[in-house]
Amino acid sequence: MGFYMAQDILFFADRLPPLPGGMEVHAGYFIDYFTNHSKYPLAGIITKNANGENCLLSKAGKTSVKIEDIPNLFNPSFVFFNSGRWIEELRQIRERLPQAKLVYRTGGNEIIKAPLIRNQIPLHKNRQNYWASTINETLDLIITNSAHTEGRLHKINITCPFERIVGGVNTSALKTGLKINKLPITLFCAARFVHYKNHSLLISLVKKLVSRGHAFHVRLAGDGPLLPQVQEQVRQFKLEPIITFLGVLNNQETCHEIAQANIYMQLSCDYPTEVEGGSYIHCEGMGRSILEALTAGTYVIAGNSGALSEVVTDERGLLVNLDSLEQLTEKIDGILNNPPSRQPFINTYCWTNVFKRYQDIFEGL
Repeated sequence: MGFYMAQDILFFADRLPPLPGGMEVHAGYFIDYFTNHSKYPLAGIITKNANGENCLLSKAGKTSVKIEDIPNLFNPSFVFFNSGRWIEELRQIRERLPQAKLVYRTGGNEIIKAPLIRNQIPLHKNRQNYWASTINETLDLIITNSAHTEGRLHKINITCPFERIVGGVNTSALKTGLKINKLPITLFCAARFVHYKNHSLLISLVKKLVSRGHAFHVRLAGDGPLLPQVQEQVRQFKLEPIITFLGVLNNQETCHEIAQANIYMQLSCDYPTEVEGGSYIHCEGMGRSILEALTAGTYVIAGNSGALSEVVTDERGLLVNLDSLEQLTEKIDGILNNPPSRQPFINTYCWTNVFKRYQDIFEGL
């Protein structure tokens, strides 16, 4: 038996910081919180290498490990997954660690998309059925981020118990970045340049508002496959003096930008996405940057997509329909003519609250 025995949480982390996505940010804060935790210490971290092979992560780096060897290294009370990357190995993990409780945190999109690597299942609906049956037969609990996500999972016949936890915000970084709002107004968005984040509509909206005489700055953080296309759109519209591309920011840098902005704007949509043998709707399950803006008191303008209606309230933001650019322009024109004041800072979504809820879940299991 290895020296990792008799620890409590074995963490299966798909990708890790410094990669800046929501899954990676969650993994980083999860590891910080539960490493050396007095009651639920982190036993170890399993991740994937570039070839998709399982690796044990340590200070020395990544060491290849097989699922069948894990019981010789760990005897965890809990196995926690922050993605569905191990869907095709879940039954084997369940069999090898029969005493452990298996918990999976998800925003829902990956389950609805239902990708597979080794199992060749041509029809998307059948791949969803594979995901659903595997989850139902192996997991003790799914942690969701919204009622919207839970509804989507129920529709594909997932019957595993759910626990909803909304949040995951670095309040310290937001507080240190706060400033008194100044003119001209600064709009900020932190999102990958992918279709459902809808940057093209945002740029078209900016052009319309500038033509109406509004003076403001736009700062865009992130990367992604559509970044060159959006940059070209900015050049064609001659908006370079107004729009700044910041590239990839880490979570602390993103929080500082959010706290210093007058408005956080993200026009995410429900985007029909083609996959082999079918299609699905990709949408916002929660929106971490939006929660960060709501926490900082930065006014939020967001597309009425996915679960955003569950968190964006009239006091702290505005949900907008995305069908008509003209109507959208009228809405935002009114806001820029009477800029909203910063709202009080809140702690509702902080990481400490999230992980205390995790502790309650572990107690219950």
